[in-house]
Amino acid sequence: MSLALTILPIALAIALGWAARASGLIKADLWPGIEALSFKLLIPAILIHSIATTDLSPSRIGGFAAGLLLTILIGGLVVLVAGRLLRVPGPTRSTYFQGTIRYNGFIGLAAADLLIGPAGLSLIAVSMAVLIPVINVVTIIVMAVLCGGSTGPRRLLRSVATNPLVIGSCGGVAVNLLFGGLPVWLDEATQIVGRAALGVGLLAVGAGVSLKRMLHVSPRVVAACALRPFMITAIFLGLAMLLGLSETEMLGGILVFAVPAATNGFIVARMMGGDAATYADMLAWQTLLCLIAIPFYAALVT
Repeated sequence: MSLALTILPIALAIALGWAARASGLIKADLWPGIEALSFKLLIPAILIHSIATTDLSPSRIGGFAAGLLLTILIGGLVVLVAGRLLRVPGPTRSTYFQGTIRYNGFIGLAAADLLIGPAGLSLIAVSMAVLIPVINVVTIIVMAVLCGGSTGPRRLLRSVATNPLVIGSCGGVAVNLLFGGLPVWLDEATQIVGRAALGVGLLAVGAGVSLKRMLHVSPRVVAACALRPFMITAIFLGLAMLLGLSETEMLGGILVFAVPAATNGFIVARMMGGDAATYADMLAWQTLLCLIAIPFYAALVT
């Protein structure tokens, strides 16, 4: 019951975001600016704060980081190979790939704050520092191959280097390694700004939920929802047991892999010729499924 009650504020915040947009309280043309504020400023601030103040020594995060990277490697390969064997069209296969390895940091951060506390925020921050650059580079390459497009090394490098989440993650790592933390005034400033990311991010997720799309359930959407949060999270937990990760680290990993895919994957699919419609439908259902999957998996490890 406690886990269900803990996840309830997240569900209510998402529902409030949906209601604010559906009722017209916040006009549709204002939401892109809200999403941009969260993506370009609020989330990078919380990344810088969390990563800069986290112990990044290999002995501290080595097993956790290895578990994260191995999970997306195995999960991504399973999707690509299975899609090839089942003759899934390239654009749809690219959507399955994105929907499996991308994750929504907004929900992960909010859930970590509620379920675990500061240690959870640090773990999600570490996951972003480790995974975001890898996921962005690999996704762009896979999209270019499966969707028949092309992208040169210069464009690839620019896309990754200008990603605000990559900048926030790398900035946090640099400050951590060079200075061992933030000065008090900057620590408090980034904490104040970063905390706003949790609520604003969840509201934006809710605003993006379409009930009309959710009523359109196709085999492609069902398959995509089976990949995340269920398959990829099970892979992580299996690896976590092999690697001997702690209960807190397992919970942190669950909040990486049981949350829905990142919303920016829809933009990537639309711009690079992927199956954007399937991605949007998948995302709506994954958002609801995570509210069931997170307490379920958390109960298994606590």
